[in-house]
Amino acid sequence: MSTHQVEIGSKGFTHSLKIDGHDLSRGARGCTLTLGLAGTMPQLEVDLQLIDVSTVGSIEAEVTLGAGAREVLVALGWTPPAGA
Repeated sequence: MSTHQVEIGSKGFTHSLKIDGHDLSRGARGCTLTLGLAGTMPQLEVDLQLIDVSTVGSIEAEVTLGAGAREVLVALGWTPPAGA
């Protein structure tokens, strides 16, 4: 499992989350940090902004990512499809 450098900040009503230097604040709605036992790596679970999804059957559609979601996914190792 790969590890990442995490920075969590808060100043008044403004909060920030950076992973490996990427500001993911716009795409995250919360996070849970679990420190674990001695000798284990802490674990960070990030709650991403939810997208309203309805079942509409089988259709072709253009899929777009909300503000910040692309940066979050790329920072976590996702490779966007060619031409995206």
